[in-house]
Amino acid sequence: MSDTITVSGGGSTVVATDELLTDAARLGGAATAVAAARAQTGALGAELDAIGADLGGGWAEPRPAALLRELEVELRRCEADGEELRNALVASAERYGWTERAVDGLWQFGGGIVAHLLGSALTTPAGLLFAGGIALTAGVDSVAANAWGGTPLRDLLAANRELLSDPLFVRAVRAAVDSVDEFAVGAAHLPGGSGLAAVFGDLVNAPESASMLLGVAALVGSRALVDGPVSVRRAEGGDRAGDGRAPAGHPSAGPERGVRAPRGFAELASRIPGGEGPQIRIERYGEAGDPRWVVYVSGTVDPALVAGEQPFDMVSNLHGIADDSPLDALRGAGAESGAGERAVRAAMEAAGMAPGDPVYFAGHSGGGIIVHELARDPGINAIGGVNLGGPGDSAPTRDGVPVLDVAHDEDLVPAVGGSGAPSPERTTVTRSVLGDGHTYEGTLPAHSLESYRDTAALIDASEAPQLVELRELLAFTGGGTGAVSEWIAARDQAGAPELSPEPAPVQAAGAASLSRSTDAPRGR
Repeated sequence: MSDTITVSGGGSTVVATDELLTDAARLGGAATAVAAARAQTGALGAELDAIGADLGGGWAEPRPAALLRELEVELRRCEADGEELRNALVASAERYGWTERAVDGLWQFGGGIVAHLLGSALTTPAGLLFAGGIALTAGVDSVAANAWGGTPLRDLLAANRELLSDPLFVRAVRAAVDSVDEFAVGAAHLPGGSGLAAVFGDLVNAPESASMLLGVAALVGSRALVDGPVSVRRAEGGDRAGDGRAPAGHPSAGPERGVRAPRGFAELASRIPGGEGPQIRIERYGEAGDPRWVVYVSGTVDPALVAGEQPFDMVSNLHGIADDSPLDALRGAGAESGAGERAVRAAMEAAGMAPGDPVYFAGHSGGGIIVHELARDPGINAIGGVNLGGPGDSAPTRDGVPVLDVAHDEDLVPAVGGSGAPSPERTTVTRSVLGDGHTYEGTLPAHSLESYRDTAALIDASEAPQLVELRELLAFTGGGTGAVSEWIAARDQAGAPELSPEPAPVQAAGAASLSRSTDAPRGR
């Protein structure tokens, strides 16, 4: 485990540790201060020369004006040295960033070649037998898990979780999910397949693959990966509700409790829901006529690929990743957006939020996907957001709405969204959290919310200018005490998934809608 965090993005080609960025900023500040002192020294020396101060008698050597000129020369040299050191640090970070991008490019290139070869191999008799064996094993494992709980396959994965958390394996997964098109070209044995894979490799990545997968699942009538309507309700006493009352002017009735405004990313991370219970937490600050909001979104609760009552599952996650691609707008079947995202929008409306109200988002894992979806919606007045361990690299951003993506080197989950593309509004913080005898619980220990809370505390302690600027965004709440409410979301299991229009979400009287204008189910 390391306490060193690496910062990249935010409109810069620099990739560096926060200590390096902090040192570069300090050197730049020192050089600026020295430059100001040099200018003042030169001005004072000029004034002494103007009155002929050095011409009078009685001065010890060196005379005042001459001494100031010597001091100005030394300050100029000091200023130059500071700028040279700062530029050297920045150049080092630039070279590191170039190296990282080159390595990522090689992984993507190699992933495409391997995917094409695998696609070609798996359509041979031996390959089909191998693929069938894997599918049969997965099916038997799923049935056994439903019947008896643990299975030998899952026990094997748990016993070898080091592989799933190996940074090289994580890189391989990131390359693989962007290479589905190369695999398909190889499987189809198209003439000039390797050339086609090279041409279209950068056009079809993880979001496009997810969108096509959802479209096929809906068209063939599969129960897997097909989403359904969702509703939300306020958490009551047994659901971890608060014990206070709604503040004056708050439009929603129900139990509330007071909470101090978050001052940093550690406090944001500590309030993200985890595990069972309410999946959405909403905090309201400011006066009744000028509300400010912070919305927290749970991570994945159920890893199921068939939509059940729990909307924070893999079905919702896949819809969120697919939504990152412009291609998804052409998908003519299935849900418009994931159930988790629709649940958060419904909870925001029920809490009394209006489209023009400023809001900040924080989420973990699948909740990080939702953070990106909401932050880029022009119908929401988003101040910014933080995504802890969600696949966010491929998510588009909106001008003026910065998002902080936090990913651990050993965490497999952020990698399933693919490589994505840099954005001036996306700052990424990475960190190694395993090793040195320290471990977190679970099959994917580097993905635990606990581990990301530890990293959030390191981000708060950093003096890197990019992170300080992002942290200062939280001042939009105005500080002080606000009110918190918690919300429970559930899919409607009564009807067929997305075959009829979804019932209107819970909404406060007179509130404008925060739902997408195209949130209705798509036709078949």
